[in-house]
Amino acid sequence: MRSAADSSSFISLTELLVPVPLPALLMEVLLEQGLSAERLLEGTELRLEHFSHPDTLLSYRQLAVIISRALAMTGNPRLGLLFGSRIRLSHLAELGALYATAPTLRHAYEIGLKHQKLLGSAFDMRLVERPRHLAIIASKLVPLEERYYFNQESWLTAIANQTALVMEHPLSELGLELEFDYPAPQDLGPYHRLFGKKVKFGQPYCQVLIPRELLDRRLPGACPTLFKLAVQRCEEASSRSRAPLSLPEQVRIHLRRELESPPSVEAIASRLNLSTRTLNRRLDELDCNYRQLLREVRFETAAQLLQGTALPIAIIAQRSGFNDTSNFVKAFREWAGTTPNRYRQHIHEAGQPR
Repeated sequence: MRSAADSSSFISLTELLVPVPLPALLMEVLLEQGLSAERLLEGTELRLEHFSHPDTLLSYRQLAVIISRALAMTGNPRLGLLFGSRIRLSHLAELGALYATAPTLRHAYEIGLKHQKLLGSAFDMRLVERPRHLAIIASKLVPLEERYYFNQESWLTAIANQTALVMEHPLSELGLELEFDYPAPQDLGPYHRLFGKKVKFGQPYCQVLIPRELLDRRLPGACPTLFKLAVQRCEEASSRSRAPLSLPEQVRIHLRRELESPPSVEAIASRLNLSTRTLNRRLDELDCNYRQLLREVRFETAAQLLQGTALPIAIIAQRSGFNDTSNFVKAFREWAGTTPNRYRQHIHEAGQPR
C-alpha cells in the first residue's frame, strides 16, 4: 500500500503515515451511527480488525475515502463536531501524556504542537500570539476537498475540549473563541451547544482563541517528572516518524532564516528543487501562497520580539523585514488590530513575557 510521494503535495497521500488511534475512534463513532464497516472500507485494503492493532498505519487517501463515505452515508454535515467531541487525551498517543502532565497550557501547546505529526492530522497547526489571545490556527496539510469542514470542525472541537479537560473546567466557563473561515451554516445549534455563542464564521482563519490569562495558570494535573518523561517520549516518537514537514512550513523555515532580506519565491523554489510554477501550484492547492506565508512569518516574528524583548520598534521592524518603521506600524495594525506599542502593553498587562 506504500508508494512514492503523491505529485500534488510534499506530503504523500498514499504512504502509510497516519497512526491508528484517532482513525480507530472514528470507526467506533461511525459504527455507532449504524454505518456498515464493509461499505466504509471497501477498496481501501483495510479491514475492521486493522483498527484494533496498535501498529497499524493508514494513508491520508484511505482516511479520505472513509470520511467522504461517512459524510455521504450519514447525510450529517456536522459529523466533524460529533467526532471531535469524542476525542480524549487517551486518543492522542504520546501527546496525550504530555498534555495530561503539562505545568501550564502554554507548555502543553508550545511543546505539543512541535510533535503534532504524531497524530497524523490533515492540518498544519501553529501558534500565533494575539494581543489578548493565543491563537491555534489550522491550515491544510493535504488537499481536503469536501472533507474540509469535517476536518476543521473535528480538530478545533478536539482542541477546545482538550483545553477544558486539562484545566478541569467546563468549556463554557473558559472564554475560548472558535473561528471558521467559511460561511455560517443555517443551523448554528450544534455549535452553540458545544461552545456557547463564541463561534464566528467567515473569518480569515480557522482557529481556537485561548485567553492569555489562562496560559500560565498551573494545571491541576501538572507533574514535572512525568511531563519531562512525556516530552522525551514525544521526541523519540517524532524522530521515528516518516512524516515530512509540510510544504508551507518548509517555506516558512527559509523565510525565518533570512527575514531581514527575505528570499524570493523563485529562490525558495530553487532550494526546494521545484520550479516556481510548481511551488505556487502546490501552495495554491493548500489555500496559501508565498506572500501570505511571508506576511505570517513577519507578524509572528514581530509578535515574539514585542513579547519577549525590550527592543525598540525600529529594530523590531528591521528584524521583521521592514526597511521603514512607519510601514511596519501600518502593517502590524492591519495584522493585530492595534499598534506595536499597544500590543506590547497588552502583553505586559497580561503578565507577559514569562
